[in-house]
Amino acid sequence: MAEMGEPAWEHWARERNDPKAARLKAEALDDVTVLDLSYKSYAGCYCSSMLAEFGAEVLRVEPPGGDFLRTCTPYGVLHHGEGLNYLTEGRNKFHITLNLEKPEGREILKGLVSQADVLIETYRPGVMHDWGLGYEHLCEINPRLILASITAFGQFGPMSRSRMPDYDNIIQARSGAQYDTGEMMPEGMSYDDCPWAIPTKAGPWIGWVQAGTFMAVGILAALHWRALTGEGQALDVASAEAYASTEDWAATWYQGAGVISERFGNLNTACWLYCFAPTKDGAVFLGGLRLEMWQAFADMVGKWEEWGAASWQDLAVFSEREEQLKWAPLVFAETRKYTNEELVAMSVDYARNGRLAPITPVVAPVCSPEEAMHDANWLDRGVFAPFHDPVYGELVVAQAQYKMTETPIRTKWVCRPVGYDNEHIYLKYMSLGPRRLEALREAGVI
Repeated sequence: MAEMGEPAWEHWARERNDPKAARLKAEALDDVTVLDLSYKSYAGCYCSSMLAEFGAEVLRVEPPGGDFLRTCTPYGVLHHGEGLNYLTEGRNKFHITLNLEKPEGREILKGLVSQADVLIETYRPGVMHDWGLGYEHLCEINPRLILASITAFGQFGPMSRSRMPDYDNIIQARSGAQYDTGEMMPEGMSYDDCPWAIPTKAGPWIGWVQAGTFMAVGILAALHWRALTGEGQALDVASAEAYASTEDWAATWYQGAGVISERFGNLNTACWLYCFAPTKDGAVFLGGLRLEMWQAFADMVGKWEEWGAASWQDLAVFSEREEQLKWAPLVFAETRKYTNEELVAMSVDYARNGRLAPITPVVAPVCSPEEAMHDANWLDRGVFAPFHDPVYGELVVAQAQYKMTETPIRTKWVCRPVGYDNEHIYLKYMSLGPRRLEALREAGVI
């Protein structure tokens, strides 16, 4: 029976998808072993995190001193010695150390490869080959191996031999996606007048995330292909290439019309009304992608007559650059009269009682991280539920992003210190006991 006031469909979904019950259910990838050799790459860590959440046994292989990513953190803040960025992507992974610059380290890796399903690596193209660890070498050891390479510019092409690192800002810069992101330069002005009117980077490491996500999907497809044929394969994702795919219609517009998409600030070259707007206490997103929704906004803020909304015939007219620049200040002047909560309530009420009901403009508050973490919907769905880690204590990290009735993802632990699982993993996979590990440690191999 559904709870009081809860529709039957919501009760059905909650009962089967509640993250609190995830630990009692099967894991989709619990028979998959992944070697994550990624180094100085959030893309590789993000990719292996997605697989680890679905139950893959991920062996996170770091150099003896640990990965550089462990030092990345806002304002130098460390938690139990770890940077916050790495804490968000260390979950469910067994952490071991191995020095691949030493021949003995490479031989140990080959032993691990013989038992692995997937190997993720982010070294510059050619490095793995020079170490005798390229796909052509490793597939002789394990023909079923899926080798997943994430690099800045790919395994072939004019830039493949570049020494430029695979950093998120480079991905954003080279992709073309950030060129038309940010404040536009006012006509007749220069950078000296408006130093803020430059291409603007995305806040999070979105370029790395995109590349890692693409590779995770590619790995799943390769695992499916292997199940059908028994064959492994090599995967090649260029980070800037992956991120460039998010640029919507820009390439098609240029190819077909020779138009270069330029920065348009908070407005959108493809549609109106579609922007963030200031309010008394913050900002809201406004969406009116149909003419009737734009008319509904005008009516909602009491401007139906003054703006002549009844006579509007074609939304395309308002999408023109000069029209948007004319209307945006008028819209913002209205939204500044209200708080976020008031505007949301006005939109909901208009859908019930407005002149054009049930049509209404979309209004959503722009939330701070604090507001998002305390949002009742996300708390109910468990995405920001605190997790008690045996090493790092209670932490809030995003989890349970997928809700699945049979094989849900789950967080088993948040992270592990450098080399935390050496004894367990090397004994399990390589039959290396404490004395042998101590000798390898003294030799700088692990």
